[in-house]
Amino acid sequence: LTISTQPIVTQTLCVGGTIPSSLSVAASGGTGTLTYQWYSNTTNSTSGATPVGINSASYTPPIFNTVGKFYYYVVVSATGSGCGTTTSTFSEVVVVADPVISVQPLVTQTQCQGATPINLDVTASGGIGTFIYKWYKTLTPTNTGGSLVGTNSSNYTPTTNVVGTFYYYCLVSQVGLYCAVKSNTATVVVVNAPQITTEPQSQSVCGGATLAPLTVAFSNGTGTSTYQWWDDNGLISGATTNTYTPTNTVTTGYYCVITFSAGGCTSITSNTATITINPQPTISTQPLATQNACVGGTISTPLMVSSSGGTGTPSYQWFSNTTNTTIGGTPVGTN
Repeated sequence: LTISTQPIVTQTLCVGGTIPSSLSVAASGGTGTLTYQWYSNTTNSTSGATPVGINSASYTPPIFNTVGKFYYYVVVSATGSGCGTTTSTFSEVVVVADPVISVQPLVTQTQCQGATPINLDVTASGGIGTFIYKWYKTLTPTNTGGSLVGTNSSNYTPTTNVVGTFYYYCLVSQVGLYCAVKSNTATVVVVNAPQITTEPQSQSVCGGATLAPLTVAFSNGTGTSTYQWWDDNGLISGATTNTYTPTNTVTTGYYCVITFSAGGCTSITSNTATITINPQPTISTQPLATQNACVGGTISTPLMVSSSGGTGTPSYQWFSNTTNTTIGGTPVGTN
């Protein structure tokens, strides 16, 4: 009675798995019917072994839930008189722990639409064999299911072309049997790019007038916003809030640049507000200095003025007095 085909010498797999192919033998010789009894042990010894399986030339151990080394062999006997028994060689099953992820992907990041995000990275160790990486994208914070978005790399660059909240995880597996581990989920929030909602307004005033503050406001974006006002001559030192009151006495253009501390949001620039400084209005043509008229008559030449300077539409109010003073005059005429 001999065993011509021995069970496979050794196999290695991760905990939670089982061997892909049954342990099997091929025996011949003897007389009568061949019977088989498989045994399991934690050492490569027949001493203290535990009978397992059924009367079969092959045996598949159950799922291995414990890390360690396990040994199997089979005793083959024939029912014929005096045929005796024969014992196979040992088959070793090495069960190792699943791989682990020692570096998880970035927990969360917020990016502006179209910005370059921070890569998601994992570092794995343990298990058996070469690591295989598969990145998945889901719409809920779970590391189950989702759409396959990246393979063959321990890092992945998420997309930011669509506004919303998205979740990513990596399934790390190995050539070794049943060796796999999933990363934690990484949250990527994509927000609308910033845009200016309130633009600074141009003004036209007379020299010496009080100017209204220039103001900007924005929506969307992420991170801390900072402001810097500029004029035609360059950066305005100290003008770092969302409002600025110009002090120039000459016509000048002003604008504000808003930058963001995070999320890859590009800086945004307001429109240019032009502050036009006009000269004070003056009367360039005075009314006729003197005219004579008889009582009951009227002057032969109407009183007229012409003005220049200032800004806006000029308005006129004539006054009459009995002395050549502007004190105590009586308003007369129309605009």
